[in-house]
Amino acid sequence: MITREITVDGLIDFIHSEEFSQLEPKPITPGRAVSQANNPFASPKDIALVYVSDNNKLLAFAGILPEGTEEGEKPIFSNSGWWVHREGGRKYGLQVFIKALQNSYRRMFFTDCSEHTKAILERTGLFTFQKPSAGLRIFLNIYSGDLLRKKGYNRVVSNLFSTADDVLNYLWSFRIKAWKKLNPHQGYTIHSVNLIDEELNRYIKKHSSNYYLKQDGEKLNWIIKYPWIATKGNDLPVSYPFSQVAESFHQEFLVVKNEGITVAVLMLSIRDHHASVPYIYYSGKHLQNTIIVILNFLLQQKVNSLIIFHPEILKVLDKISIPAIFQKKLSRHSGYSKELSGIFSGDKCFQDGEGDVAFT
Repeated sequence: MITREITVDGLIDFIHSEEFSQLEPKPITPGRAVSQANNPFASPKDIALVYVSDNNKLLAFAGILPEGTEEGEKPIFSNSGWWVHREGGRKYGLQVFIKALQNSYRRMFFTDCSEHTKAILERTGLFTFQKPSAGLRIFLNIYSGDLLRKKGYNRVVSNLFSTADDVLNYLWSFRIKAWKKLNPHQGYTIHSVNLIDEELNRYIKKHSSNYYLKQDGEKLNWIIKYPWIATKGNDLPVSYPFSQVAESFHQEFLVVKNEGITVAVLMLSIRDHHASVPYIYYSGKHLQNTIIVILNFLLQQKVNSLIIFHPEILKVLDKISIPAIFQKKLSRHSGYSKELSGIFSGDKCFQDGEGDVAFT
């Protein structure tokens, strides 16, 4: 049995090594490794991965992702994957995690962990968890045929349901037209940009005071340049216990303007026709119209659903009559090691994509 620690500057060599090729399953994908090797907030000798293996069998691993802080502040880290083999890895799971915590100088946070993980970490006495974050999944399209197809149902059956979906979505389009008339947004435009330039970066920094973590264009550009999710047919997947492949995956930056003046900048992520907004920066008085513009954009893109955890956006969605077929309430857990209590106290919040959420 061996325990290994991989540094940020050792990730590329690791994924090309014989050791990596023989490990089953893998503790990281090549896409994640390349991305983390290019993390603008990481130091070369930061530990990015801790794992335990025995005879090329992976028993447990914990990933570490350095995060951006304001100048002069000590570094902080988010957990990026914690996995334990069901049969042989249980006695190593907490051991690996504690090593990752130590390599993070005990300055680690979580933005989206399961109830099970939360319970384990609370028992250690090393972590504090916030009140569960409320979220909402808004279903904008009917897609039962696609669901049946993914579940392996007979093609005739799934096609029949897809035809029914088309009819129902056509009928629902009249409800959408009525909603658009009730929610006009004259003078507002939305367009896509490839990267955050210096002008947009200044806007982002100006409208970032409500968030815990550092927000800037360098961070957002890095996320889009180095995705963790590959699309089918482009990259051969490796044996890995977390997300790595989707049928479709697309991210872009959107700029909302009113009378030619920027009033919002956001990152949009669409995976298998389901959308999220990992990051958004906005002028407060324009937020409601910004949300209406975004919803119109998503309806044009025919996305199936939108997931939101941002508290201010949720308040706006509660005010307007959303053209939703169905809405589902969500919640997620976020927490931090007690050494970070001073950073994560107060009225600020996490962006929806913080930690490694924006990548997946």
